[in-house]
Amino acid sequence: MNARVSHVMYAGLAVTALAWGTATGLSAGTSIDAMHTTLSRSSAAPNRGPHGQAEAPICLSGCRWRAPETRTGAGTTSPHWRALPRRARSGPSCEPRRVPGDGITFVGHATTLIEVDGVRLLTDPVLTERIGYIHRIAPAPRACPSVDAVLISHAHHDHLDLRSLRRVPRGVPVIAPRGSAQVIRRWTRHEVTEVAVGTSVKVGAVDVLATPAAHDGRRLPVGPRLPAVGFLVGGTTRVAFFGDTDIFDGMRDLAGGLDVALLPVWGWGPRVGPGHMDPERAARAAALLVPRIAVPIHWGTLAGPRVWWRDDPGMPARRFAELVADRAPAVTVRMLAPGERLELRV
Repeated sequence: MNARVSHVMYAGLAVTALAWGTATGLSAGTSIDAMHTTLSRSSAAPNRGPHGQAEAPICLSGCRWRAPETRTGAGTTSPHWRALPRRARSGPSCEPRRVPGDGITFVGHATTLIEVDGVRLLTDPVLTERIGYIHRIAPAPRACPSVDAVLISHAHHDHLDLRSLRRVPRGVPVIAPRGSAQVIRRWTRHEVTEVAVGTSVKVGAVDVLATPAAHDGRRLPVGPRLPAVGFLVGGTTRVAFFGDTDIFDGMRDLAGGLDVALLPVWGWGPRVGPGHMDPERAARAAALLVPRIAVPIHWGTLAGPRVWWRDDPGMPARRFAELVADRAPAVTVRMLAPGERLELRV
């Protein structure tokens, strides 16, 4: 089989996998019908909006959604983010640059830029306009930021996107769960360090520890199961990142001196299935981890066809902020729009 035919067949399997994920809930991204009603009534918690909490924004993608509209109801004022029309998704081209100090940039979906002690780590890079029939509703980066390593949480196509990974300069190491190296090396030529839960890898001045994650990480709907992992970045600042996960036994064991938790709260499809967290479960995770700051991720970036929340993609993050304020008041929520950076002060 020649490479072109193989690539076409592989692309077809990728689309099949995405469709399978929607049908089973394994790669979907919204909650049950009751959550639809709850979120429709929700409003932003005081001081929890996308503005104000994000300090020193950097130009990563050009890099804003459309300015938030303001809706008022029940005596509160709430910013509601709206998705960009397809023709206006790309921001202006700009040169990524290093910004002094530790920080977190929410690029979109599960893609974040973690900066600790001068080391820059890019998680689950999705830098393209679409993955199969899943389209981006936030501006896509025009360039990949300069990074020291890439962290891959699992092999699902909206976390291990080969086209995006090929935009990362060759020579940048990739850290990924067991079973992922073959596909990454074959289609991107990147060198890969495979990790299991408990494996620690040194990247510059920081330690990157693979943590558990409750998620089926296989790439296709057939074949053996592949693991998913989270990552704990340890340095002057301690950051926990989860690409996809549900609450799991031992999550509380990661608590203690945690500065930031990057928690998935939503997704791209019509419902949340097993191995994912909706705002309520993500708030419970925040209460277990007890980070100083919780940043909701995995929301407001990718959308499947005709999803009900498309006109207000910020709803999940706002609901998460409300629930954390009630259930884990010691945790501060910082909501970042795609492209915004949070400066971390230790």
